[in-house]
Amino acid sequence: MNLFSRKYAVITFFACCIILVYLLGQGTIEIGYRKTCQILADIVQVSMSNTDILADVIYYLRLPRFALAVLIGCGLAVSGCVMQAIMKNPLADPYLLGISSGAGLGAVLAIILGLTSVMGFDSIGFFAFIGALAVTICIILIAFYFGSANTATILLSGMAFNAVSAACISLIISVYVDAERIQSVTFWLMGSLQNAKWENIYVLAIIVFCLMFYFYKNSRILNLMLFGDEAAITLGYDLAKIRMVYIFLCALMVGLIVYNSGIIGFIGLVVPHIIRLIYGNNYKQILPNCALTGAVFMVLADVASRIAMEGSEVPIGIVVSVIGAPVFVYLLLSKNYGYNKK
Repeated sequence: MNLFSRKYAVITFFACCIILVYLLGQGTIEIGYRKTCQILADIVQVSMSNTDILADVIYYLRLPRFALAVLIGCGLAVSGCVMQAIMKNPLADPYLLGISSGAGLGAVLAIILGLTSVMGFDSIGFFAFIGALAVTICIILIAFYFGSANTATILLSGMAFNAVSAACISLIISVYVDAERIQSVTFWLMGSLQNAKWENIYVLAIIVFCLMFYFYKNSRILNLMLFGDEAAITLGYDLAKIRMVYIFLCALMVGLIVYNSGIIGFIGLVVPHIIRLIYGNNYKQILPNCALTGAVFMVLADVASRIAMEGSEVPIGIVVSVIGAPVFVYLLLSKNYGYNKK
C-alpha cells in the first residue's frame, strides 16, 4: 500500500468514526454530536454523572445496540467478502450457502419446542448456532465425498440445504397453531438488536476481530483464489483445504452473529460490491474498508429501525433489506459487480 493509499485509509477511518459517533446520538431522543462526545469521554473516564438522563440513554439503551450493530456490520461484510473470494463469484455470501436458513431452522425448533431457556441459558441462540454449524459441516462433507472441494460443488450443496431449511421453516410456521410462538418466530427471523447484552457482545467482539485480523493477514491467499486452483498449485497452495477452513471460520462468525441478532441479510452481499467498485480487487484494501462500511451501514439501519415508526420498532432485517435491495438491483443492472472491475 503506497503513501497515498495509507493517507486515504486513515481519512476514511476517521470519517467513519465521526459518522458512527453522530449516529449514536440519533433516535427518538436526539442528542447533539458534542454532547455525545462528552458522554463517551465521561464513560471512558468512569466519571459519568448519575443525574444525567442523556448519559443513561447513551450508556444503557444505545451503546449496547451500537456495539452489537458495529460488530454485526463488520462480521457480515467481511464474511461476505471472503465468501465471494472462495466462490470466485461476486454474487456469493454466507446466506447463499444456507448458513442463515440453517440457523433459522435451529431457532424455530427451539421456540416451537418451548426450549427458549434451559437452566437459565438462552437456548434459541445456541440452537441457531448449531443449525448454522450443522449446515456448514454437511456442505464440507458432501464436497469431500465427491472428491472435490471446488466452488460449484460447495455452491450447489449450499443452495440445496438453503432450500430444505427454508421449506422446513415454512412448514413449521404453517402447521403450528400457537399464535404467540409463531409471532415470536416471525419476529426473530426478521432480525432484532433489542436483546443486546454486554456479556454476549464481549464474546462476539473477540471472535469477529480475531477472524477479521486472520483474514486480513491472509489477504494474499484470498487474492490468489481469484486466479483459480491451477495457478495456486504452481505456487504451492492447496486451495481446496484452505477453502474448507475459510468456510468453517465464516460459519462460526455468522453463527455467532445470528445467535445475537437473528437473521440479517444483504450486508454481506451489497457492501463488498460497493467497496470493490472503489478499491478494485486487492483484498488488502477491500477487507478493512468492508468492515468500516458494514459497521456504518448497520448502525444507520439501526437508527432507521428505531425512528421509522413512532412508538414501535421496525425489525432491522426489514430495514436492511429495504436499503440494500435497491442498491443490489442497481449494481446488477449497471453490471458493475464483477471481478474484472479495477
